[in-house]
Amino acid sequence: MTHADWIFSNGPVHTMDPDHPRTDAVAVADGKIVALGADAASWRGPATEFIDLAGKALLPGFQDAHVHPLAGGLQLLGCDLSGVHSLEAYRTLIADYARANPTAEWVQGAGWYGDVFDGGFPHRALLDELVPDRPVFLISHDGHGAWVNSRALELAGITDTTSNPDGGIIARDGAGTATGMLIEHAADLVSALIPEPDKHHIRRALLSAQAYLHSLGVTAWQDAAVGQALGMPDSFEHYLALELDGLLTATVTGALWWRRDLGLEQLELFRERRARAGGRFRATAVKIMVDGVCENLTAAMTRPYKGHPHEVGMSLIEPEELARITRAADAEGFDLHLHAVGDQAVRDCINALDLPRRKGWDPRHQIAHLDLVDPADVARFAASGAIANIQPLWARQDPVLVETKLPYLDEAHQRVHFAFETLRRAGVELAIGSDWPVSSPDPLWGIHTAVNRTAPPADPHARDARSQNEPLLPAEAITLATALAAHTTGAARANRLDAGRGAIRVGLAADLVVLDADPHAVEATALGGIGVELTLAEGRAVYSRVHDGALPTLLAQ
Repeated sequence: MTHADWIFSNGPVHTMDPDHPRTDAVAVADGKIVALGADAASWRGPATEFIDLAGKALLPGFQDAHVHPLAGGLQLLGCDLSGVHSLEAYRTLIADYARANPTAEWVQGAGWYGDVFDGGFPHRALLDELVPDRPVFLISHDGHGAWVNSRALELAGITDTTSNPDGGIIARDGAGTATGMLIEHAADLVSALIPEPDKHHIRRALLSAQAYLHSLGVTAWQDAAVGQALGMPDSFEHYLALELDGLLTATVTGALWWRRDLGLEQLELFRERRARAGGRFRATAVKIMVDGVCENLTAAMTRPYKGHPHEVGMSLIEPEELARITRAADAEGFDLHLHAVGDQAVRDCINALDLPRRKGWDPRHQIAHLDLVDPADVARFAASGAIANIQPLWARQDPVLVETKLPYLDEAHQRVHFAFETLRRAGVELAIGSDWPVSSPDPLWGIHTAVNRTAPPADPHARDARSQNEPLLPAEAITLATALAAHTTGAARANRLDAGRGAIRVGLAADLVVLDADPHAVEATALGGIGVELTLAEGRAVYSRVHDGALPTLLAQ
């Protein structure tokens, strides 16, 4: 008889299988789950690794339904501002990074928050002071803007009189002077000048991201921008190369980036890519940006922003064209992954997903972000069968939301902010994605906020009393069971991976995570403090708190 490689026993096992939701033991052999409960003991052999779950809990590995690993990995390797939240800390990190990298042609980084700056936007003056001799390009934490210095503006030929590009805004002060803040596609004017990282650096970034995600219990994800997108290199060939070299330990669904400057001819390339990616990395989805974000008034709204009577945001793709694209992609058997923040964008997406059903096709179309959904559209959302791809860590009253977003929303819009429970109650399936590096990819932090509608205590961007103690629309909180499902089985369905992983059931891949506490046994306010002890991907230990081999080694290379 084959013996188990691993047996987990003597503690709670939350299977996320509705037919058998809980057990107390799991046996793993050859990358698969082979036994549950009392049957697990018979699989023990002399080389079996036995994990005592006393005081802990075993769950399926978390899946992230919307993440940007290359951007996150490059941020980890560059001037990373995401772990701090003050102007003085930004000053220190930028100066230290520039000093430590004197030969770098560009100073690049990411992770800054707008609420740190007066008026919600940074100015080039600080960067000119810190790095006067080289161009600086720092992406905002949400990826919808860039902070650059005067040297970068000069190289890009951006002056005070330069016209805003299609889909972008060059921020200017009251005197009409360019400030160094470039919004949406205006950032492309500078990013296009930055030499693309070499393949070694790109693959190092992807491996660093993978190690970091594994350390948080994440074993699979949907990369929400595979292609030349958001100022990032195309990751497609690099995923294939890492898989060929045996270095890709996660299972990855690639959402192929839809370019607005091209048409339906892109589908030919997408078909070719789907045919080439059929292992741990597969390319079965198409990502389409429909609008921007509320903080810079680019999310598409059904009525004007508060205080801006003539501004309703940007529809990056007109509704008729969006419907034409979705029909064509759906007919080719691609899942659609649509970015929609404002309620007009959400409505346009729901309309575009009113697609003919056909025998044998089980689409996993999804609308991501959903900051604002008009109540009149909720029933139609449910009827469309689309998945709500939510980022719960955003659903709290932190300074970013209170200072840079809520002032632009009227009272009625504020009442429908991140309406997770409304969507669930209407019958909309939920899947959780982090959108890292926009926000932390820690699943327990996201689950904490989904359940409490307040920030986890350790989040550096939300340590004020209001973020920690005053829930954002508490009636829109979802239950712990719902949140866990959205980060496991729900995300697996959104990622089109549910046939082989996402739950603990005999025959499924042994993607597992051991937590240092049982989420069902702690107070709701303690969920964000739960940590990961061990992560398995197809039965292989890819992170261990005890040995801690993968993360520091890869990040130090």
